[in-house]
Amino acid sequence: MVALSATSPLSSPFRKAGACALLLLTLTSLHHAYGAYIYETPWRLHIVQLAVPAAIVIVAALFVGRSRSGTTAGRVATWLAALVVLAFPVAMIGIYEGGWNHVVKNAAYFGFGTDAARSLFPEPVYRLPDSLLFELTGIAQFPLAVITALNTIALLRPPAR
Repeated sequence: MVALSATSPLSSPFRKAGACALLLLTLTSLHHAYGAYIYETPWRLHIVQLAVPAAIVIVAALFVGRSRSGTTAGRVATWLAALVVLAFPVAMIGIYEGGWNHVVKNAAYFGFGTDAARSLFPEPVYRLPDSLLFELTGIAQFPLAVITALNTIALLRPPAR
């Protein structure tokens, strides 16, 4: 892992939160596109239609928040970005999609068997684990959401004096 110095362009809380959120949105878009392809379920592509506008709002709000730091407009934009990040990439994607749909589903399947997994995760919406790449990219959304949440919360802390 690369350590970031205080002067690194990525050391900015705005950039860290934004980069994590965009990485999470990209990961989930790729994950859903792959799932749509392998399972022949084009409805999974809906996430891309949600991720792109969310990414635009996040980037724009972080840009305004950083460029107008210390002003009311900057604070409002920063809070808007944080709320969108915490609501969509973190809660809906990372916690629900990554945590429930993949971490819990795999724990139920591998820990308690097919019947337990099917009772919690019925078809056709859910698939029992049969694709390592699909499951790994799904599971990866959860820890990335935790990192994204921590970086977003750090963005909201007042700067050190």
